[in-house]
Parts: sequence; C-alpha cells; structure tokens
Amino acid sequence: MAKNSDERDGNRSSHWEGDGGVAEKTTDRTGRKTETRARDEDEDKEKGFHVSRKTFIIGGVCAGVVLIGVLLYWLHARNFESTDDSYTTTHVHEISARVAGTVESVNIDDNQLVKAGQTLVVLDQRDFKVALEQARAQVFQRRAAAVQARANLDHAQSDYDRITKLSHEKVVSKQDLDNATAALRTGKGAMDAATSDLVAAEAALHNAELQLSYTTIIAPADGVIGKKTVETGMRIQPGQALMAVVERNVWVLGNFKETQLARMRVGQHVDVKIDAIPDHKFSAHVDSLQPGTGSTFALLPPDNATGNFTKIVQRVPVKIVFDDVGKYRARVVPGLSCEPKIDLRTGRPE
Repeated sequence: MAKNSDERDGNRSSHWEGDGGVAEKTTDRTGRKTETRARDEDEDKEKGFHVSRKTFIIGGVCAGVVLIGVLLYWLHARNFESTDDSYTTTHVHEISARVAGTVESVNIDDNQLVKAGQTLVVLDQRDFKVALEQARAQVFQRRAAAVQARANLDHAQSDYDRITKLSHEKVVSKQDLDNATAALRTGKGAMDAATSDLVAAEAALHNAELQLSYTTIIAPADGVIGKKTVETGMRIQPGQALMAVVERNVWVLGNFKETQLARMRVGQHVDVKIDAIPDHKFSAHVDSLQPGTGSTFALLPPDNATGNFTKIVQRVPVKIVFDDVGKYRARVVPGLSCEPKIDLRTGRPE
C-alpha cells in the first residue's frame, strides 16, 4: 500500500513537472511570435515611407509642368485687363411735351424704328392757331401805330425846323418856339413807344409760332421707340414724359479699378463677351477714359477730408466702342451685362 501511494505521488509530481515544461514552451513560442510580428510591422512601416525613384521622377515632372503652366498663364494674363462691372449703353432721348394740349394723333408704335425729324405725336392745334392769328393782328396794329407815330414825328420835326428858322429872324414868338419844341419831344416819345410796342408784338407773334410748332413732336435722332406711354386723346402737360428714342449706336461702359489703369491706353483692342449673346465674341477698342472716378460725379460725392478715412479702390468708367456688331445689331441693346477683356499690348504708344 505504501508502495502504491509513493508511485501515485511520483506520477503526480511528474505530471506537474510535465505541465511546467509545456507552459514554458508555450510562453517561448508566444514571445517569438510577438517579436516576429513587431519586426514585420517595423518593416511595413519602413516600406510605407519609402518612395521609389520612378515615383519621385514622375512627381517632379508633374510639379515642373504645373509650375511652367502657371508661369505661362501669368505671363499671358498680365497683358490683359477685364472686369465684370460693365454694361452696354447709348444715348437715350426722353421725349416730353413742351406745351399743354390734347393728343390728336400718335404716329408711332412700341419698338418702332424712326428717323430724325419724323413726326411722333401731334396735339390739337386749334387753340394755338387762334393765338397765332391774334398775335399777327396785334403786330399789324402795332405797325400801323408805329407808322402814325413816325408821321407825327416827321410833322413835328418840320414845324420845329421852320419855327426855329423864323425865330432867328424874330418873326415868331418865343412861345411858338417852345410849343414846337414840346411837340417834337412828344412825337419822339410816341415814336419810341410805338417802336417798343411793335417789337413786343413781333416777339409775341414769334412765341405764338413756337407754341404752334411745339404741338408737333418730332424725333430728335434716329433710333427705336421705347417706354411709350402716350395715347390718342390724352391730356398732357408740359414736361410730361411720352416716350424715349433709343439710338442704335451702342457702346460698352466698363468700370475698371484704378489699379488696372497703369497700362491702359486709348485705341487698345478689346474682346467683349455679352451675357445675352454667349456664343459670340465682339471686337472693340478703347475709345476714352472718363475724366474722373465714378464717385466724383455721384450725387453725394465723398469728402475724404472729414472724419476717419478708409482707403477704398475707386473705379474709373472706360468707354469701349464696338468695331462692328454685324448681324447682332438688333440684339445689342443698352443695359446688357458684359465682360470686356482689354489687350494691353495693343494701342498707340505714348
């Protein structure tokens, strides 16, 4: 029994010894695996930061191409100035009445092309014709009065000359001489008054003729009718807007920053892109620069001599004239947004 107990104890001890060996082996294997995994991760990291020579060359070539492109674009772009603060404009003639009256006829319609001197509106002329006849009658009357005054003056002058001669010969009295002198002065005064009345009557006649002519409203220039508000039978007053005549000679007004004007000159070539006609680029040239910034001609110009000052880049309007709009003349109207691009390499040298 004792022997069997010892053998069981020996077997149990061997069993524990055996388990300890397995644990040590498992620990060694785990450590080696951990070290191997760490070495692999370090190698992966080193490989991740490594750039091949081929990749470096390709990246350098791409960077060089980009830099060259940027440089070429800058060299090209520095010779051009453009702005989107620009629009087309032209002469717009506001047509208004100069006399009060009733519209008798309207001879035009909206968007109609008219010529200079063409009759647009005619007012009722009857009242004005009566006033003209009265003015003419007044002139005839004043002319007759002037003729009579001239005759009286000539008669008074003759009497004065005759009595003066007789007075030297002591034939007439001093009273007769005084009476002749007074009559002569009265005749001269009447003549002056008649002349003044005649001048006033002729001026009134001229005014009546003008008033009659104002009843016929004509086009001041070639253009297209716009903003028409007048209709037959309307009672209009002096200064009342009736319509507008828009000239077809349109140009571009570009508001360029003052920092863009250093190399800008009259005559330089301009490419104009109009938003309403995106499929066509118009050829134009710089016609002139406004003699002052936009703020100079504002209704309330700024006064930089008072208060705190903040520098603001000003804009100068530049007039750009089309070389030829061709078939787009009817579509190029005032008020269109556009973008002019000025070639600073062209134009007349200073």
